[in-house]
Amino acid sequence: MKKKLIILLSIMLIVILGSYLISTLVKPEVEKNEKITIVTSFYPMYVLAENIVGDNPNIEVVNLTNFQSGCLHDYQLTTADMKKLEKADILIMNGGGMESFVENVVEAYPKLPIINASEGIDYLLSESHSNVGDQGSIQETTLDGDNHDSIEYNAHVWLNMNYYIQQIQTVQDALVEYDPQNSDIYQHNGNAYQEEVKTLKEEMESTLRGIENTKVVIFHDSFAYLAQEFGLKVVHTVDMDSESSLSAGEIAEVIDEVNKNQIKILFTEEQFSTSIANNIARETGATVYVIDSIVRGEMSKDGYITAMKKNLEVLKQALAAE
Repeated sequence: MKKKLIILLSIMLIVILGSYLISTLVKPEVEKNEKITIVTSFYPMYVLAENIVGDNPNIEVVNLTNFQSGCLHDYQLTTADMKKLEKADILIMNGGGMESFVENVVEAYPKLPIINASEGIDYLLSESHSNVGDQGSIQETTLDGDNHDSIEYNAHVWLNMNYYIQQIQTVQDALVEYDPQNSDIYQHNGNAYQEEVKTLKEEMESTLRGIENTKVVIFHDSFAYLAQEFGLKVVHTVDMDSESSLSAGEIAEVIDEVNKNQIKILFTEEQFSTSIANNIARETGATVYVIDSIVRGEMSKDGYITAMKKNLEVLKQALAAE
């Protein structure tokens, strides 16, 4: 009798222990399924998504590439990138040919929702990155499956604050569609971020009044969007993807353009050396101003606003000197 009682107690203990183990194993899986993982392609998209998502613990924003990667025109996906995409519920991309790897993503993860932040934006044509594609072109795969062959777009639309506000709205609306349970969060945070950008935009427009039609040379075509918004006249765009991209003849051509048009402002950026721009400045009497193209930065939701405020100070200096 005593032996049977021991056996019965042992069975009950095993059942209770088994039930406990099952509950502890299932619980994390349920929590994992409830959490939304949003993957962004690179730095400006990460900053945008962080502002729309806010501090909600059930929504995680993960950046696909390193925050210091810069532009992604020739970027190749790594094994680590693919692991991030495996866990993604949504991918946010800039579009316009910036993410040339997107076709590989679509092929590997055909059911992954992809938000093209620049959908509906009229791109400027690119004057650099001519080494992209077989014939210097980009094949941009959009969410509707259309291809735009043999057209190379300037994808740096976020530097025009009007377009950046449009990107925020596009991502905000798409997240509401893909994740309706968190729609209130996306709408509230997205609207607040748009207002923050609009306020800075109005400040910049007021401060920079009178800069219209000022002639400039830019050392990366990203600044074409900045020039577009504030009415600057870009006389020449220098392809500064690498120091070796400019020959002595090309440098001489830029010097001639600067002298001919009496240009006093040369805009270059932090991710490239300013040595060539400085040489041209010495030969022409122009001044080099460093603008942040916001393709890299710290892991901060204030990254865009901080960078644009910094750019405002640089533009004020250039306007005062002109």
